[in-house]
Amino acid sequence: MSRQPRAEATRARLLSATLESLHERGYSGTSTQEVCRRAGVSRGTLLHHFPTRIDLLVAALDTILSERVAGFVDAHQGASMPLPILLRRLWGQWEGPVYAAWLELAVAARTEPALQAPMRSVMARFDADILAAFQTLVDTDGLPPQVAAVIPFLTFAVFNGLAVGWGYNDSGQEEPVLELLERLAGLLPILRGVL
Repeated sequence: MSRQPRAEATRARLLSATLESLHERGYSGTSTQEVCRRAGVSRGTLLHHFPTRIDLLVAALDTILSERVAGFVDAHQGASMPLPILLRRLWGQWEGPVYAAWLELAVAARTEPALQAPMRSVMARFDADILAAFQTLVDTDGLPPQVAAVIPFLTFAVFNGLAVGWGYNDSGQEEPVLELLERLAGLLPILRGVL
């Protein structure tokens, strides 16, 4: 293996180990030492790729969010679908460890000054990517542009709320919420002339 692919493989292992640790141990339990242990690399190797813990955490989140959006769009490219179906498929793509990692960093950014600006940057990019994905994959013809632009943010606000609930709720409580969201999305074609 040449130097470049080896470096990329090491970087990928570090990012994967970071996400696993965020999911299993949370923000406070995800130390650089823990990530090195999980990835099977030395601290020097980690520091070569990510000079600070914040760089590592933010890169892990940024990578997984951008990969998830790109993968979702690629998997559904050319298939404009009804919004209720898209919502259910999106939930299936995002639930679980990805949301847990995001939630850990989002909460930590509230009181961790070094995390605030990088998280804002990552989330601004994610918001732009999600809006572009919705515009590509969902038929919003006839809806006012300001309504169509809010749909993805409303969707992720609901998803985010469900993710917060995982910390204290039993699993399965999200199903009635998702069903209601799907029903509301199904009403949008009827409301096109009203909104």
